[in-house]
Parts: sequence; structure tokens; C-alpha cells
Amino acid sequence: MTPLNRSGFALPAVLIALLLIAALIAGVFNGTTEEKRIGAAAAERQAALVTAESAIEMTIAALSSSADDPMGVGETRSRQIEGRDAPAVVYITRLDSSFYWLVAEAGSISPNSGIVRRIGVVVRATNGSEHSITIDRISERAWSELF
Repeated sequence: MTPLNRSGFALPAVLIALLLIAALIAGVFNGTTEEKRIGAAAAERQAALVTAESAIEMTIAALSSSADDPMGVGETRSRQIEGRDAPAVVYITRLDSSFYWLVAEAGSISPNSGIVRRIGVVVRATNGSEHSITIDRISERAWSELF
């Protein structure tokens, strides 16, 4: 009796199947990691937007109480806002005798993310009784996102 000379195909078929399964698993892990990054970036962008809005509100309140610190027309000042979820800077520009342009810029907590949100709002200052200043938003457009 002579042994039959057969060339097997089971081992190459199993190896190819294992390779395909490994590629599918790697693809699932890659997709999951990418979704996690996208979700984290979206959360950081939203936190930066909320911080910028809060910084604008804090600045409006501070402008109302700083009647004895006048700004010249065309002058720009900046304020660092501390104690929020992300770092924020507000730029205050006096446009004319009663209008101010406020721009808040807030970034993310991680410095290497590159996430920055900027919003701007035009406000009107009116003199009230007893030398107080009232700051009102321009009603047509409360604020806009800047790029």
C-alpha cells in the first residue's frame, strides 16, 4: 500500500478565516476608539461654548457695576475669567458712546486639543438713576458664534 499524496486545503482555509476574523476585530476596536474621540471632542466643544456664554454674562454684570471706570471710544480691554470649566478671555471694545462689542473666547481643559469657541454680543449701555449703568443686549440678535 502506498500512501495517497493529497494536498490539504484545511490548514490554509483556517488561517485565512483567522486572519479575516482578526481584521474584523481590529476594525471594531478602531471604530470604537474613533467614536470615543469624537464624543470627547463634542463634549469639550459644548463645555467651551457654555464657558464662553458664562463669561459673557459675567462680563455684562461686571460692566453694569463698573460705572466709575470709563473706556474711551475704540478702546479694547481684556478680562481673564477664572473659576469656570475651561479658561476664558473676554475682549470688551467700546464702539461708540453707548455700544460695546463683547467677544468671549473659551478653550478646552486639555491644552493640546485645539478646541476654541468664540462668541460675540453687542450690548447697549444706558445711564440710569443715581449714576448707575444698565447693560442691555441688542434684541435683534442676542449673540453669534465667531470663527
